[in-house]
Amino acid sequence: MSAARKNPTISTLALLVLASLLSLAWSSNAKAGLELEDLQVKIEHTDGSFSRQAGEHADLFFRFMVPSDPGTSTPFESAHSVDLELPPGFVGNPTAIPICEMQDLINAAGGGDKCPVGPQVGIARVGVNGAFKEVGVYNLARGPEVPARFGFNVTGGVVLIEPQVRPEDYGVTAGSVSIQQGVALNYVELTLWGVPADPSHNNDRGEVHPPGPAGVPRTAFMTNPTACTEAPVAFTARGDSWDNPGIFDVQTLTADADGTPFVFDGCEELPFAPTATVNPQSKSAQSPSGLDVNISVPQSDDPDAYATAAVKKVEMTFPEGVTVNASSAQGLGACSQAQIGLGSNNDPTCPDASKLGTVTIDTPLLNEQLKGSVYLATQNDNPFSSLLALYIAVKGPGFWLKLPGKVEVDPATGQMTTVFDDNPQLPFSSLHLQLTGGPRAALSVPAKCGSYSIRTEFTSWASEEPAVSNSPFAVDQGCAAPFAPGLQAIAGNLRGGAFTPFTLRITRNDGEPSLSRIQATLPPGLSAKLAGVPLCPDSAAASGDCPAASQVGKVTVGAGSGPNPLYVPEPGKAPTAAYLAGPYKGAPYSMVVKVPAQAGPFDLGTVAVRNALNVDPTTAQVTAVSDPLPQILQGIPIAYRDLRVEVNRPEFTLNPTSCKAMAVTSVLTSSSGQSATPQSPFQASACGELGFGPSLKLSLKGKMNRTGNPALKAVLKAPGGDANIAKTAVTLPKAMFIDNSHINNPCTRVQFNAGACPAGSVLGTATAYTPLLDQPLSGPVYFRSNGGERELPDLVADLNGQIHVTLVGFIDSVKTGKETARVRTRFLGVPDAPVSKFVLKLSGGRKGLIENSKGLCSFVPKAKVQMTGQNGKARNSNLKIGTDCGGKK
Repeated sequence: MSAARKNPTISTLALLVLASLLSLAWSSNAKAGLELEDLQVKIEHTDGSFSRQAGEHADLFFRFMVPSDPGTSTPFESAHSVDLELPPGFVGNPTAIPICEMQDLINAAGGGDKCPVGPQVGIARVGVNGAFKEVGVYNLARGPEVPARFGFNVTGGVVLIEPQVRPEDYGVTAGSVSIQQGVALNYVELTLWGVPADPSHNNDRGEVHPPGPAGVPRTAFMTNPTACTEAPVAFTARGDSWDNPGIFDVQTLTADADGTPFVFDGCEELPFAPTATVNPQSKSAQSPSGLDVNISVPQSDDPDAYATAAVKKVEMTFPEGVTVNASSAQGLGACSQAQIGLGSNNDPTCPDASKLGTVTIDTPLLNEQLKGSVYLATQNDNPFSSLLALYIAVKGPGFWLKLPGKVEVDPATGQMTTVFDDNPQLPFSSLHLQLTGGPRAALSVPAKCGSYSIRTEFTSWASEEPAVSNSPFAVDQGCAAPFAPGLQAIAGNLRGGAFTPFTLRITRNDGEPSLSRIQATLPPGLSAKLAGVPLCPDSAAASGDCPAASQVGKVTVGAGSGPNPLYVPEPGKAPTAAYLAGPYKGAPYSMVVKVPAQAGPFDLGTVAVRNALNVDPTTAQVTAVSDPLPQILQGIPIAYRDLRVEVNRPEFTLNPTSCKAMAVTSVLTSSSGQSATPQSPFQASACGELGFGPSLKLSLKGKMNRTGNPALKAVLKAPGGDANIAKTAVTLPKAMFIDNSHINNPCTRVQFNAGACPAGSVLGTATAYTPLLDQPLSGPVYFRSNGGERELPDLVADLNGQIHVTLVGFIDSVKTGKETARVRTRFLGVPDAPVSKFVLKLSGGRKGLIENSKGLCSFVPKAKVQMTGQNGKARNSNLKIGTDCGGKK
């Protein structure tokens, strides 16, 4: 007899030790959590053959086992939930099947469910505690946050299958299979029928129902994906237990049990005939407009036909002229990627101000219509890093449908193309999108009347060949608007000779061609004090990055369609500015206008437009000529409606000292080449209150004897704050006349305009001092031909410096009464500009213009001086002329 038999205590102890060791080994090697065994997925026809035809209505078979005690058939861990992630596009349509009420499924009286046959969508073969059950799977009324609900009853325990829509790819997860804790599942074989009412299932209704027909029409329920790929699609099963909830066993299958990959083909057989009707809400030229988009995709629940291919891409191309309306940016918000939350089922938190319209979707998978909104995406902070993008956000039961769309705009024409790509592989029968209309609608219809068409291309998941739909529309109202812009000049202080802020405003009505170029001429005498103003360097003028010290004003731009144009700058945005710059395109000065194109949620950069400031050399009038105004920025048309240039630098703009009725004139050019010449009246006031007290001093130097040619010097001084000189006439003594022998080589007008006057035509020099400039103007004085208009050539002072001014004196002879004719020089067109000092020097001797008819030292020569101010006041005198007579005056 063995020792163990001799000593049962030792034998029992050994067995206990061995059992403990086995227990420890099991504990150390067992995996905590549910394990899915014998996992299988099949897509098959009713005869059991594989289904790989895209869009076919085949049966879906899913099997799993739970490890159980071989002796008791008790699962080691009770299944809590088992999910099966279906590939994108693999769907079931619960709306095609009748509903079993939950109380009938539960059947509190026991003995299985009481559901009728019609709602049955499949069969479940279930092992529970070693016993086999074959029960029906029924279509149930869905809950508030699930798109569908199915269930089956196993010995009084109800198992619910609640599909969910995955936010990352909009595929369906066919679960969770929520299993009651008391149901000890050993295994499940679940089959969902492609066509539940098909007669092939009459003998397979489960234990509750006897064999027979479903009693309802044959309609399709399960549908294969409508996309064909070379790589197999995947089914992923996830399961956890009541013992270890949240610890999942995850397994992925890409092939049937025999290794046949899940690859679908036959996509070319699928129907796909979507259509789009797209209509702008406005028919008036260049007006703001909402947009109505209706997309129809025919669907069918015919079980013997393949399903319609799912829409993958929608590309909508608008005709040129349908553009983004700049007015819409006012008060507009934008939705960031964080706020929309793509790839999640979190509620979007887009601001209300970013909402552009509404969306409704009808899908055969749900009985109710899905509703949502269209939002403007934040510039650059969107999936495309683009200027313009849209989000469609639609709430479904238990999920959010969030679709990003890129809006491409042609940078040269503004033509728009909207693209929604990689759309969910889910069927829908219709989609209605409406962009809100009104004065700040997002779009603007073409400026020209005519017939247009919006092209929509649909691409399916089954084929890259697009289906094309064209939507014609007409613009036939407000067609004949001429280019008739308005001009308004506004001075803050109209008092003559006073400093004033000055605003030039140009307006344009809706429907007119857009403004392209501005040429505006200020009235005589409306000038600017340039002294002390540092100029914006050329290197900075192109970009508008000028120093603040050179700023002379600001700009306001109103743009867009409709009665409420967008005004830039908006409160809180970067300010605009107008800067004084140096020579440009032949003009002595220029103005750089800088406009940061920031409005609402958009930042289109900075626009810098340079304007040449030409000065008329005769009148000193300023004419501003702009460079072409930008018509489009990053594809967004400007459509100028209201443009204001306000020159508000303190003590800069100076009023005329003449109170005559004048005007600001203009030549405005449209983008289509039309021109208009609006003008705005301008008239200073209280000019008569200005003083007028200039003083003139004349002196002669050189030979004072008869036939002598003395040099002449004239010094004019004017006190500040007085009216400016309008005209001056100086009549020389009768003893002084023009030396004809010295005027045989005058400068012609052609030579003068070309800057090529001969040296012999130079009579002297002139210098003018003005508080408006940092430096005096100076230059030669020419004897210039007047083309025979008068007997004698003109005396012209050609003054150069910061600006160019020509002062023309008309020389003639005048006779009063019986006296001898006297030489007179008249400056009749003196610019209305303040001159503190003017010095004119005429050469003597061989170049002298004046010749003495008798000795000047024998008497006191006097000149008759007549000066008239711009305000009409006169100052006349018989001025004694200083002579070079050896101490004699």
